[in-house]
Amino acid sequence: MPTHLDNRPSLLSCGPEKLSALLGGPGRARNVWKALQDGETLENALTAGALQRLNQKVSLDLLDPVKKSTAACGTRKLLLPLHDGHFIESVVIPNPSRTTVCVSSQVGCARGCRFCMTATMGIIRNLRVHEIVGQVVAAVAEAKAAGMAPIRNVVFMGMGEPLDNLAEVEKALDILTDGRAMGLSSNHITVSTVGGSAQKLRRLGKLPAQIAWSVHAVEENLRKRLVPTTQISMESMRDVFSEILEARNDTIFVEVTLMDGVNDSDVCARELAEFLKPCPGDVRVNLLPLNEGREGLMPSGKARVEAFAKVIAASGLRTLVRTPRGQEENAACGQLVVLEQGV
Repeated sequence: MPTHLDNRPSLLSCGPEKLSALLGGPGRARNVWKALQDGETLENALTAGALQRLNQKVSLDLLDPVKKSTAACGTRKLLLPLHDGHFIESVVIPNPSRTTVCVSSQVGCARGCRFCMTATMGIIRNLRVHEIVGQVVAAVAEAKAAGMAPIRNVVFMGMGEPLDNLAEVEKALDILTDGRAMGLSSNHITVSTVGGSAQKLRRLGKLPAQIAWSVHAVEENLRKRLVPTTQISMESMRDVFSEILEARNDTIFVEVTLMDGVNDSDVCARELAEFLKPCPGDVRVNLLPLNEGREGLMPSGKARVEAFAKVIAASGLRTLVRTPRGQEENAACGQLVVLEQGV
């Protein structure tokens, strides 16, 4: 595993221009990125001379899973080692026509969300651009090896808060959406956030990606119970997201994790619907019953979820109840955690 004590840049931090300059031509750089885009190993895709040249110029620190687990639905969780001994988890979610990869942006998380297992880790460190892109490269290879449909969707919904590591997330998105690199469509990439300062939210609105806002509750006291690091009001955040919607003429996804007896009442549903009324453009509400893990919290029952969805839909908002994927392997939303290294 690379130690990063040499002066070579990481391969996956090099966009097409930089890699072209290092290797002596865009064709050579394109061959490297095409291999990664296709899920091929560099050893198989490149000539011996090209591989030697590449290794002289960059650090080949690709992320190689040390553990994989597969749920009954086919969802796969990958445990990926980092150069400093830490680990992160990514999730590969198959569908007939496309495969989605859920990537992490941090080792752990500082936001302390009451319902999320990643919060139990605290924050260890931010991921670097090559460690974010590396998760997608690993997922592309995993999907190909497993006979899944190609990776088409990327969701920043794994470990960590993307807004707290915005500079590296921005760099990673540039590489992921560059047609000469990973070549993914910005319309098929979603960055999820629990929110933050107006300044950071406006930066988020300029990223080449869809936006998902993890709301969970709009009443201020309940919101702070569920997301104790909330620093600005929900109305303030809504106003910024409304600015973004107007500027982008785009969709925003509002995410709500429903917990039994906590935030799943009809009153909570009506508050959410009323809260979202001022938002211009296309607002879609995604509802997800809590995935078990945090002590003292249980998922909302089917009848309660349906009743909540009915209230939201009656207000005119598009509403979807998301189907959990990978629960039994602790691979579903809010379940990613590395409590012991390598486990």
